[in-house]
Order: sequence, then structure tokens, then C-alpha cells
Amino acid sequence: MGLSRRTFTKEFKLSAVRRLEMGVPMTELARAIEVNPNTLHRWRREHVEGPGNAFPGKGESALAGGADCGAGAQGGTANSGD
Repeated sequence: MGLSRRTFTKEFKLSAVRRLEMGVPMTELARAIEVNPNTLHRWRREHVEGPGNAFPGKGESALAGGADCGAGAQGGTANSGD
């Protein structure tokens, strides 16, 4: 019974990075979207180092209408180990 990794869509990550670029404090954003601040640092670094190649994975969104990290919405999925 272990925890599974959450996956986040490219759109969710880009939305988070954009909010950081707009001046939202790292800790505030991390709390709002329920990710570790170190994860946000990594996403921002990956975006800056290669904006066209950033986030090449196949993350899945738990949101039906898209992956927007605004208003406390979480764009990751968490599997419970039932």
C-alpha cells in the first residue's frame, strides 16, 4: 500500500510557470496547487532552459475541462492504493 506519483499535464505546468512569471510567490502558488516548492523550481528551470522542449511527458489531468492551475484546482492525479 504505497502512494503513487501524481502526473501533471504540460498545460498545467506551463500555467504554473506563467503564474510564477507574473509574480505570484513560489510558496503561495505551491500551496494553492498542492505541489512541493522544489517541484515548481524544477518546472521553472526546465521551461527557462528549453521552452520548446520543456515537459515532454504524457501527464494526465484529473480535470475534465482542461488543465488550469488557477483557483486551487489541481491538475494532477493521485491514485489511492486500495
